[in-house]
Formats: sequence, C-alpha cells, structure tokens
Amino acid sequence: MVFFEVPPWLEFSNGLFLVFYTLSLVETSLSVFESRRFFLSKAVIIASITFTIEYIGINTGFPFGEYYYYPTLGPLVLGVPFTIALAWVGVILNSLLLSNQRSKTIRALETGFWVILLDLILDPVAYVRNFWHWEAEGGFFGVPFVNFLSWGIIAACFSFLFPLQKIPESNRIWAIRIYQLMILLFGLLAWKEELPIIAALALFIILLCEGRHQLDYRQEKQTL
Repeated sequence: MVFFEVPPWLEFSNGLFLVFYTLSLVETSLSVFESRRFFLSKAVIIASITFTIEYIGINTGFPFGEYYYYPTLGPLVLGVPFTIALAWVGVILNSLLLSNQRSKTIRALETGFWVILLDLILDPVAYVRNFWHWEAEGGFFGVPFVNFLSWGIIAACFSFLFPLQKIPESNRIWAIRIYQLMILLFGLLAWKEELPIIAALALFIILLCEGRHQLDYRQEKQTL
C-alpha cells in the first residue's frame, strides 16, 4: 500500500491490515485480563454494537455524518465492510492499554483522546484512498468534525466495559509500538497521497505517544 499500488487481483487484501491489527491487540490483551471468556465476550459486544452503529450511520448520517463505504476494505455486509467491526475492537483495545488505569473516568477520557488522535490520521487518508466517502465538504480534510467527536465518545463509553487493570510493562510497550506503527502506516500513506500536514501530524503523534510512555516510566521508577 505504501510503495506500490495493490493490483485488482489482490484488492481483497486491502482490509487485512485491520484484521491483523485487531488480532495483535486481542492477543496481547488476553494475557492482561484474568478471565479470557470475560474479555472475549466484551470484544464481541464491541464488534456487534459498533457494526450496528456503522449500519445506522450509513443510513441516517448519525452519529458520524453522511458517508458510505466502498468495498476497498473487504466485502460489504449491509453496506459495511466486515473488517470495520474488527477494526473498532482493535482501536479501542489499543487506546485502552495506553491509558491511565487509576480511574475509570480518567481512563475513559484518555481512551477517547488516543482514538481521536488515531482517527485524525486515519480518516483523511481513508477518504483520499476511497476506503469510504463523505458526502459533505469542509471539516478536517473533508472529514466532518462530528466524526472525530463521535469516535472519542464511543471509545470512551466502551472503556467502561473493562475493569481497571494494571498493565504489565511488556504488554504496554507492545501496545504502544502497535499504535505507533498504525500511525506510521497512515502517515506514510498520507505522504504518498500528498497530504504533508497529515504526515507531519502523524510524526507528532508518534513522538507524543513515546513521550507519554517515557514520562509514565520515570514516574513509576520514582514510586518504586
């Protein structure tokens, strides 16, 4: 996707990065939460509800704005790529693992924050590359501002499904690297699609994520 154009006979693979992204987050989360059955049930709830929200969204314009999907990310089910529900699970888990675990409210706000930052890079690139199409003009590089707000609110609400949990350092680092790599992928695609502001923003978010990790690490060492 970054260095070449995907040939027609490989177009089915466009959405595979979303599948692998989510599976990597599910794998690392399974070793964080004590009950695997509990965790997997919550992941299924997230996938089911977000698919329903997406279905409502493409038919009513609420809560993201008026849009529709192209089959670029995989076969459409009721107008929604099946990979999108999986992507929501990955995005929420990734941001949840990055967030403060001392308070559910603070964690919810941080989860929404990291999701919005990711979407600021993902959505403009997805729009240009025909993953989906926005009907209205304006907003942030063609993406309605209400879309980003809705992403943050939805992610924050879903974070309350999970108990406060101490994240082992190895799992946290893995989650950080996955998040940064996802940002890097879309940052490179932004550069390829001549969106230098989005590419620069991607670099800033990668550094911000790293800075946050280093700050947390130093605070934990001082506490010990």
